[in-house]
Order: sequence, then C-alpha cells, then structure tokens
Amino acid sequence: MAEKTRYDEKLPLDKIEVSPSNVRKRYVEEGLDELAQSIEEMGLLQPVVVYQEGDKFKLIIGQRRYLACKKLGLNTIPALIRPVKDETQATIISFGENIHRLELDYKDKMRVAVELFGKLGSVKKVAQTLGVSEQTVRNYIGYAAVPAALKEMVRTKKIGATTATAIARIIPDERDAVEIAKKVIEEPSSDRRNLIIEVAKENPGKKASEIVRLTKKKKFSEITLNLTPRLANALEAACRSYGGEPKEIANEALEEWLVKRGFLR
Repeated sequence: MAEKTRYDEKLPLDKIEVSPSNVRKRYVEEGLDELAQSIEEMGLLQPVVVYQEGDKFKLIIGQRRYLACKKLGLNTIPALIRPVKDETQATIISFGENIHRLELDYKDKMRVAVELFGKLGSVKKVAQTLGVSEQTVRNYIGYAAVPAALKEMVRTKKIGATTATAIARIIPDERDAVEIAKKVIEEPSSDRRNLIIEVAKENPGKKASEIVRLTKKKKFSEITLNLTPRLANALEAACRSYGGEPKEIANEALEEWLVKRGFLR
C-alpha cells in the first residue's frame, strides 16, 4: 500500500533541516521580521512541507515560515510529511509549489490596506494588524497616507500628488517630510527634484539641508525612451490623474519594476 501524506501539528523544529532540493535560494530572509510578527500575532496559517529521511525531516516548502518560527524561539511547527522517492522528486515538488503560487493581487492589497487605514486611522496600526512593515503599508495606501501638510502643497499646486506620495513613503516623520518637500519645491528642475527624493531615501534621518548638499554631488545617468502611442497615451493619462510630470511617473514605474523583479532592494 502506497505511503500517504500525513499531518503533524507539532513537528519539532530541531528535527527539520532545509533540503538542498528547496528551490528558494534568493532573498530568503527578506521581510522575515514582518513574517515572524504576523505568525506571533495570528499563528501559522499554512503548514510547511517536509519529507522524512531517517530520524530527520527535510524541508522542501515553507523555508521562510520555518525560519520565522525559529526566530520566534518556537519548538514545534505544523507540517505536512510527504512521501518522496528521491531528491529529484523533492525538487520538482518545491519548484511546482513556488511557480504556481499566486500572491494576492497588488490592487487587492491596496484595497484592504486603504479600508483598514480608514477604520484604524494610522499606518502603524494597519501595519501591526497585517503583520507587515509601515513602509509596506504606505506603499499600498499611496496618496491616502500622505500627511495633511503635503496634501495642502498638492492642493496649492506647489508639488504633484506623485511627488507628495513618494516623499511620504520614504520619510515617515511629517516634519521631516515637509522640510524635504520645501527643498523639492525650490528646485526648478524635475530631475533635481527626483534626485532629492532619491537621496533622502538613501539617507534616512538626515536633515533637509544635508540632503540637498549630498544631492549636489550626485550625477545623472540619462537614457532616452521612445514610447509607442499606447504607452505615451497611458503615461499622459497617469500624469493627469496623479498630477505628476512624465519623468516622475516614469521613474516611479521603473523603480517598482526593478524592485518587483529583484534587481533593486
């Protein structure tokens, strides 16, 4: 009779080793503190998957959940114990689970974050509830999380909504955000304005005057993009909707693409 998958609600963590067949190798520890916080508050919602080898268990699915539980100092973890013939089959199982896993759509994440922000009233409370960082929540919420002082600058057309959102995302302290926004307003060049925001992101905690000084030392790498009519029309629509300039929105779109695909951290 073929061996079946079995469930162990409390598999000892010290009996588990990460299998070489586990296909997740990059960015394993990225966001691990957030995941650990989520597990601590809500429990582990999905068991890891292992196979038995002697008196040990080789982990093939759920490496980050396993590491987060170890980080919390837990002794056991819920696990599915699968029958596996060899390492090749284990690799196939691990690959199949990772390639077919669908993350929650970004728009759905935004919807949930905005809804909770409306009910809870602060980015910090939303972050704690969802088990993610405050920065992640700001990314989801976007303009809704922009402080009132920056929104007033947008209303009076001193800065665009895209710029205000970018500043709010990278500078959680409202007073510091306003000071950076003032320096951005003083810059006539959209390139230099974007650079101030970039330098502020790279140097958290530094005063606005120091950010400007560091910005002056930076040089640009320029590229020229020839957009198809479809992309040009979409970019124009985005500028109208968000009150930003084409370069601002193009820079933001490029950064999001690079981050999503692991080229920028």
